[in-house]
Amino acid sequence: ASPQERQQPIDEIASDLAYGFCPLFLAGQFSLTAPQLAERGFGSAVQRQPHPRFGEISLVSAIRPDGELAFGGVPGRACSVVVSGARREAALARLRQTMTWTGLDFQPTANVGQDLPGVTVETFKAPVESQMLYVQLIQTSGPASAVVAQLFAMDN
Repeated sequence: ASPQERQQPIDEIASDLAYGFCPLFLAGQFSLTAPQLAERGFGSAVQRQPHPRFGEISLVSAIRPDGELAFGGVPGRACSVVVSGARREAALARLRQTMTWTGLDFQPTANVGQDLPGVTVETFKAPVESQMLYVQLIQTSGPASAVVAQLFAMDN
C-alpha cells in the first residue's frame, strides 16, 4: 500500500462510499476519478456493464486483503457499492447500522423491481426535496456472492 492509502476495514469503506460518496455521485458532484477513491485503493480503470434498470453503469474497483470493492453507477440516476469476499456479511451489517449517517429518515418499503432467484433485497426510502431516495441492500448467493448497496432517487 502506498503511504497515502487509508487502511480501513472493507466494511467501513463500504459504508463511507454508500452514505458519504453515493449522494454526491447522484448529485453529479463526485466522479470515479476522485482522489478519495484512489486513497481507498481504487484503480483508475473504469469498467462498463449493462444494468437492467439504469442502462450502462460505470464502476471502478479495489482488490484488498479483506475483499473486493466496486463503486460507481450512473451519475444522477443510481450509485452502487459492491462488496465481495469473506467480509461481505460484516459490510452488510455496517451498511444497515450506518444508514442513519445520511441524516435522512429511511423507512423499510416494498422492493422496487423484480424478485430474482438467489437474490435477497431489503429496500428503504426517505424523502429528499421533491423525490424519494431509495437504499437497496442486496445480497447475492452462489459462486459470485456479494453484498450491494444501491442508492437511487425517484419522483414522488
